[in-house]
Amino acid sequence: MHLNIANFHFLMRHAVYAFAMGMIVCSASISLAEPIDEDSAFIAGSYGDNFIDKFRLTSQSLTYESLEVVTSTVSASRDSGRSGTYSQVLPSGLLYRSYIAAPHEPRFSSAVLVDTSSGTSRWDATLGSRVGLYRRVRPPRVNFDSLQFDIEGAAMVRLDPQEKMDLESADYRFGLLWTGKRDNLAVKFGYFHTSSHVGDEFLIKNPTFQRINYVKESLILGASLEASEEWRYYGEVAVGVIATGGAKPLQFQLGTEYARQALRTSRGAPFVALNLEIRQEVDFSPGVSILTGWQWRNPETLKAFRVGMQYFNGPSNQYEFYQDHNAQLGIGVWYDF
Repeated sequence: MHLNIANFHFLMRHAVYAFAMGMIVCSASISLAEPIDEDSAFIAGSYGDNFIDKFRLTSQSLTYESLEVVTSTVSASRDSGRSGTYSQVLPSGLLYRSYIAAPHEPRFSSAVLVDTSSGTSRWDATLGSRVGLYRRVRPPRVNFDSLQFDIEGAAMVRLDPQEKMDLESADYRFGLLWTGKRDNLAVKFGYFHTSSHVGDEFLIKNPTFQRINYVKESLILGASLEASEEWRYYGEVAVGVIATGGAKPLQFQLGTEYARQALRTSRGAPFVALNLEIRQEVDFSPGVSILTGWQWRNPETLKAFRVGMQYFNGPSNQYEFYQDHNAQLGIGVWYDF
């Protein structure tokens, strides 16, 4: 077989790539069982011409940090136009966190609430999430540390324990958001859909009830300020470009949160949060929501699990019954992504 200079260079280049990948895989498997050596050297290349973007090599193994960086190079493309600028697909965590006390945030939650005037109880549950699809770190030509595109969705249902857990109503939310963060300030802009539906069992037992087709398609703009490690303040405005079934365009939300990070995550720490929801269809009468209790929060991803008490007073946050007034007190659990 005739081997010219071009073929020789081609084979040598791919042999180097194969050797580098073999070193990464072998070292990574060793690093899972061995401690991290603080004395390390950096080897850097450019993503594209070289298969490895950046990794840290110790005397015996790759460090845990290097595994994270090497993994990110599979889904992150370095931008040679600006040092430190890169993209991530399916990034970990959110730039703009969900509001702790807001009743229509996408999360996992379950709360049993008792009406303080009638004594009747309701079981509210939310099944949903908001996750990042794409993140741009240190993007050029914009004054943000990071930008991220999120998708969210949730179903917020209300069950009636007095009627064998009949489904009384359910609100649905779906949204797409651009979020950005610089230092302790985060902003969001996007679109979300809200619709409300009454349960079949409720309609059967209440044949004279006139259901409404509450639907709103809204544009949203919000800002969140982390004044300290514990305190956060936020506000947002949503404008419904389509509003039917009694819904009206304007909706405001603002609030504050105190949530201390525990020195040891396993021990948790206290939290308290206040949220005001103000909607045009109820003549801007505020719905007041207060949550307090204990939380366990991951200091890196900021995912949090909470247990505690909930108080709500204002127009019903189940929009099928938006003209009703609720005063509720209860206990619950919440998981935020």
